[in-house]
Amino acid sequence: MKYVGKKLLTMILTLFAVTLFVFLAFHVISGDPATSMLGTEATPARISALREELGLNDPVLVQYGRWAVNFLKGDMGTSYSYRMPVGDMVSDKIPVTMTLTILAFFMMVIIAIPLGIYTARHAGGVVDRTIYIINQVIMAVPPFFSGILITLLFGRIFKLFTPGAYVSYEKDFLGFVGYLLFPALAIALPKAAMAVKLLRSSVIGESKLDYVRTAYSRGNRTRDVLYLHVLKNALIPVVTFLGMALADMIAGSIIIEQVFSIPGLGRILLTSISNRDYPVVLAVIVCIAVLVLVVNMVVDLIYGLIDPRISVE
Repeated sequence: MKYVGKKLLTMILTLFAVTLFVFLAFHVISGDPATSMLGTEATPARISALREELGLNDPVLVQYGRWAVNFLKGDMGTSYSYRMPVGDMVSDKIPVTMTLTILAFFMMVIIAIPLGIYTARHAGGVVDRTIYIINQVIMAVPPFFSGILITLLFGRIFKLFTPGAYVSYEKDFLGFVGYLLFPALAIALPKAAMAVKLLRSSVIGESKLDYVRTAYSRGNRTRDVLYLHVLKNALIPVVTFLGMALADMIAGSIIIEQVFSIPGLGRILLTSISNRDYPVVLAVIVCIAVLVLVVNMVVDLIYGLIDPRISVE
């Protein structure tokens, strides 16, 4: 409980620092929400009146304090651009981003674990070297470019999906998941390539330790030694990486959602930044930060369960 309490306190302090930094950053960069909202109808008098209405003439820290108090009460504010509750806008996007992230994570695990074990068992072979080269190429390609290539290959050439024809989860859940498989693949591939390389190195390193030779001397088969002894220890650094990768995928979905025209948190975030829609930006940042921090905390707990020698304290 003490460990969880410390983690929760760290999460609160991190959220405070992140939101304050974002709030201050928006007041430093050029651009005015009132001007963006009024568009061609903007006049000095109307801009001044709208700024007063929105409370934008108050000191920055006063504005932040007002936003923070309202947020803690469950009020995320009202969107400057859409004139609707931010909570309604964000809650509709969270399932999209989370489904995309979860699909990408499972794809990464399904690809990385078998390939990592196989390349470790056949280190130096033709297949191992081929996979190594492919991994290097995949790691060098940015996810957004992978998304473009996947769109071209599976969308335009093989016609397995229609690029841009997003299907809402409320209308057709299977169609929704089917469409997200391809952007999820774009997110998963670079992380899977890194995980394969890490697992391969970890298995090979563990295989050279004394306890493995002892296991072989007792008559254990290679397969038993690998799965009952080596793999358990080799997975410890990999689990840490997978947790970090999952957290990174949540943030990485922002770019992929733009490539595949997916109306998730990432897409609404970028649109709101362009429109200087501070309430929406802050709400999305908080959602992403909370998801990332929760994932990191869960990974730390799992890490301690996998290796009893490590205390969560």
